Amino acid sequence: MDVYNTTSWERTELIVISKSLSEAGDRVTDEDGHPVLSQRLSTGDLAIWARGIPPFCAVRYKISAGIAHKPDTPVKIEGTALDNGTIRAQVDAKTGGISELYCRGIDNNLADTAGGEQINQYLFLLGSNLADLQSNGPVKITVEENGPLVAALHIESVAPGCNKLVRKVRLFADYVELINIVDKKRAPMNPNPVKGGPGEDWAQHGGKESVQFAFPFNVKRGQIRLDIPLAVMRPETDQLPGACKNWMPVGRWIDVANQNHGVTWVTLDAPLVEIGEVSARLLGSQRNLDVWRKHIEPTQKFYSWVVNNHWGTNYRAYQDGIVAFRYALRPHLGYDLAAAARFATGLNQPLIAAPTAGPNATRVPLLRVEPEEVLVTALKPSDDGKAWIVRLFGASGQDRRAKLIWSSPEPKTIWVSDLSEKPGIRTEGLVTVHGWELVTIRADRV
Repeated sequence: MDVYNTTSWERTELIVISKSLSEAGDRVTDEDGHPVLSQRLSTGDLAIWARGIPPFCAVRYKISAGIAHKPDTPVKIEGTALDNGTIRAQVDAKTGGISELYCRGIDNNLADTAGGEQINQYLFLLGSNLADLQSNGPVKITVEENGPLVAALHIESVAPGCNKLVRKVRLFADYVELINIVDKKRAPMNPNPVKGGPGEDWAQHGGKESVQFAFPFNVKRGQIRLDIPLAVMRPETDQLPGACKNWMPVGRWIDVANQNHGVTWVTLDAPLVEIGEVSARLLGSQRNLDVWRKHIEPTQKFYSWVVNNHWGTNYRAYQDGIVAFRYALRPHLGYDLAAAARFATGLNQPLIAAPTAGPNATRVPLLRVEPEEVLVTALKPSDDGKAWIVRLFGASGQDRRAKLIWSSPEPKTIWVSDLSEKPGIRTEGLVTVHGWELVTIRADRV
């Protein structure tokens, strides 16, 4: 198998090879014959720990008959806790939420349960009164994967608004993966309202419902930062006057951190969040400005708002069926927005495994960019076919001098360009990339 890295930084992470492509066996070796960590999963697929995949190139692995190579410190399950020696996630046996989240080097529990909520807790609200907020019923927890490379718990329960709720908690080397599968019931409704009757105002106020998953983090004096297109936003502080504070969109990630430690939260399917409280409770077409939220107090808690029918339009008035919402949690020391961006981008742009074709894949990257705080958001041939087009993003929010290191043959001339892809200012050596700036580079090949 060849494993391709399509990002601009070196990657070490888990990849999963399908059962049909890994029938040769459980033993994995790299191109030099060294053993590679692997685990046959309950699905029949093969998990591989791909280490040190350089940017913009591929590394070849061999799958063969034999015993899988195991890590020195295995991922394991103890009761309803998942532990790999670095991260420990305790799942509550009654609720299925994460009641404890610990990371080596951080003394405190990163899950804030003081308010009665847990990480990844299911919440259902019928109408707009918070007194009616409900959670799921008793859970049944089974072991889905028991290490040594991947550990996973399967958590099943009844839940209001659902035919069934399934939550999966999986632990890898440096992060926790959450998969929430909601089998949504259709909202109650009156399809034939009679003028003056109880169903006439249904589109505005009747049968309204919403589903949230709670993420209360215990990071003392931590600042919430949201990933937005080509920038990072702090709720309240960075919002324009009059901007919506009841809910807000997020790109790939949210980071909750102080100067010492924090948690990066990644969302793969759910783009709306509520900060600090369940505040998306404005049913129908709400024109009364007085009821909109005016301020967001400092907090380290937010909610992923995944389902609602609060709109007052001619769209279908209910949402039903099976849908999955995927998240990842990575505790971390220090404070590094570029690291959060790399982590989230990697989950959205995973390593690609494909059967080998032709000669061995080269480990020499087409392009390297230093420092890693400058991300490549695009690398493509120019429209005229004579150059490479590279777009650089200042993901740390700080000004950086970026060095582009090309494999042989190196480009003949490098220009700062724009969306036209035409040569602009000729440059040699380092390229200045300001915080949150997008810089287009044209590297002539001929």
